[in-house]
Amino acid sequence: MNELRRVALNGDVFEYFDVGNGRPILFLHGALGDLRIWQGHCEALSPRYRCIGYTQRYFGLTPWRDDGPRFGVTTHAEDLTAFVEALGLAPVYLVAWSYSGHVAFQAALRRPDLFRRVMVYEPGVPSYVTDPVELSAFGRDAQAIYGQIATAVNNGDLEEAACLMIDGSGGDGYLDRQSPEYRTIVRDNLHSLPRLMAQETPPKITCEDLAALRMPVSIAHGSLTRPVFAIPSRAAARCIPHARHMEVPGVGHLWPREGVHGFAAMIEDLDGAT
Repeated sequence: MNELRRVALNGDVFEYFDVGNGRPILFLHGALGDLRIWQGHCEALSPRYRCIGYTQRYFGLTPWRDDGPRFGVTTHAEDLTAFVEALGLAPVYLVAWSYSGHVAFQAALRRPDLFRRVMVYEPGVPSYVTDPVELSAFGRDAQAIYGQIATAVNNGDLEEAACLMIDGSGGDGYLDRQSPEYRTIVRDNLHSLPRLMAQETPPKITCEDLAALRMPVSIAHGSLTRPVFAIPSRAAARCIPHARHMEVPGVGHLWPREGVHGFAAMIEDLDGAT
C-alpha cells in the first residue's frame, strides 16, 4: 500500500490511503480492524477504481485523545460524512462491513447526496428487524457471542475478548490459524474493545427509514454466517424495495478478508449492475 496520508476531521487527525484511478470507492472497516484490512481489495481494484479507506476514530494505531466524542455509530457517521466532504469524493461508492454497516446506513440517510451506491456486508444492528421470531433468535445469538466478550473485557482480558469475537464469527481456533499480518491488526486494535462494548446506543434506524434510501443499495451475507449477522442482513434487504440481496454460498462473517478477490469481484460486479 502506498504511503499513508492524513486529514483533519472534527478535531482529530485521521490516517487514510488513496490509490488508483477511476470512480472512487470508499472502504469502511468493522470491529478489531483498521484501514489495513482493505489492502488486498485495493490492490485488486485500483487498476480500475480510485480506492480510499481510512481508520475510524478510536481504532488503529493513532493516539486518540481521551476527551473526544463518545464511541458509537453517530460519531463514526459524522466522521464519515466529514471525510467524504474533506476529500471531495461525493458521490462515492461506499463499502461497509459488520459494525460499520449501521454507520453507512446512518450517513446515507443523513447525507444521501454524498453516496452514489452503498454496499453492506453483514450489518449487525437489529433496529430494522420487525419479525418477533427473528428478534428473539437474534437476541439469543447476540447473548451467546457478546455475553462472553463483555465478561472478558470487564475482566481486563482483551486478548481473550478478541479471540472470542473472531472465533465467534469464524469458528473455534480461527484466530490462531490466521496470518501474522492479520493477527497484528487484531492485536493493534485490542484497545478499542472497551469502547466498543460500552458504545453509545446506536441510532434506531427503522425499516421505514431504510425504505427511504434512493441510491442503489446492496446487502450481502454468507450462507454460513450466524444469526446475529444473517437476521439483520435479510431484514435490511427486505426493508429496501430496490435493494439487491445476495447470499454468498459457503462463507461466513469473515469472508471479506478470507476471500479478498471474490469480495473485490462482487464489489465491481455490483457497480456494473443496474
